[in-house]
Amino acid sequence: MRVLRLIAAMAIVVPGAAGCHGKGAVQMTDPMLEALRAQSREAGLGYAEAQGKHLFDRYCATCHGDGGKGDGQNASNLTPPPPDLTAPKRPPDQGDLRKVIAEGSAAMGRSPLSPPYGRSLSAQEIDYLTLYCRALARPAPKKQGGGG
Repeated sequence: MRVLRLIAAMAIVVPGAAGCHGKGAVQMTDPMLEALRAQSREAGLGYAEAQGKHLFDRYCATCHGDGGKGDGQNASNLTPPPPDLTAPKRPPDQGDLRKVIAEGSAAMGRSPLSPPYGRSLSAQEIDYLTLYCRALARPAPKKQGGGG
């Protein structure tokens, strides 16, 4: 009988709790998440490109550098050095980028120093990285200036 009263009390309380999320409810924000979103907006990145940036920072920046310029902390140890992804000789092809990320640069007849990530990353993560690498190659968004 006691269990039935508890269940009945929960049935009354739970529907009332749904009203807490209506208009006027205070939304809690994560300062770190908001900072990352602001950084992505400032860089002119969409959601998928921002996800790719996070993956790039984790897997690629050591050699390619934080901004993709080929100046990462390991770059000086590599021969040939990593390419500057911000100034490609030709526009990056999405299929080629995907292949390099998944199978390594040797799969494209390039240096064997860039490892294959096809077994470490999901297809979605490879898509995100591909989009971010393409974003690195496009001109930076112009900042709106103010001042006088």
